[in-house]
Amino acid sequence: MYILYNRLITALNEKKPDSTEFYIAKMMIWNLWELPRMSISDVAKMCAVSKSTISKFVRDIGFEDYLDFKLEAVRQGKKEIYNSNGKCNITDYIRGHGIWEYEKILSEDIRSVLFGMEEDQLKRLAVDLHEYKHLAAFGISYSESAAINLQHKMHYYHKFLYTTMNDRQQENYIESADEETLIFIFSNSGKYITEYQNREGRPPKYSFDKTKAKIVLVTSNEQMLVDKRVDECVLFRYADCVQNHPILYQVFIERLLYSYEELYGTSEGMNTK
Repeated sequence: MYILYNRLITALNEKKPDSTEFYIAKMMIWNLWELPRMSISDVAKMCAVSKSTISKFVRDIGFEDYLDFKLEAVRQGKKEIYNSNGKCNITDYIRGHGIWEYEKILSEDIRSVLFGMEEDQLKRLAVDLHEYKHLAAFGISYSESAAINLQHKMHYYHKFLYTTMNDRQQENYIESADEETLIFIFSNSGKYITEYQNREGRPPKYSFDKTKAKIVLVTSNEQMLVDKRVDECVLFRYADCVQNHPILYQVFIERLLYSYEELYGTSEGMNTK
């Protein structure tokens, strides 16, 4: 997912529906594929606001100026295909092979996560979830849904876990996190740790070199096991042909919280300090 769409969606999620910022973000998303050809005057007219208001809006969502914004709009306009490392997205696989064939692969992947996780590691992570003062979880695109799911799940155990879709807020939180913070990163490729995946040229990322938090990476990339920026690497394996990781993240969370309840009880009768 390109950064422009992500930031516009984030603005819609964060701004009040009756605000000018919400309306601008909505109009930009509705006309996303036209933006590369639109001047700041065109956009201002489309949104029924002044050019200065558009300039302020694009700066507020993280771009240097309208030119920077427009360059990203051009990049956004390029065809984006949800395929990675030769793996097919779920919808395309079902279309090509049928639902029953996909169900077999998904079932095998789910069993791999449910029964293939290291028990000792799950227990360590459960203890960390219980003991750390500050909890957070992040991802981009489909992986962010796992962070949101973990946030809601931890609520039932009387724990607040922070997450946000805002890429700038994610980066700021990671860089400033202290030793009492536990951060889960959901990244199938592991590249969330190493680079800005949704920025032009994918420049290297240094946020994890600065943080003091404990970093837990949930990934299928074995190379991340030796990355010094990662304190705990949760490695899961799944079929090479289909991108099932968005579903498998949810299965992993349920498996982790099963270990949590074994140690601390259920959400109704848990042992709290």
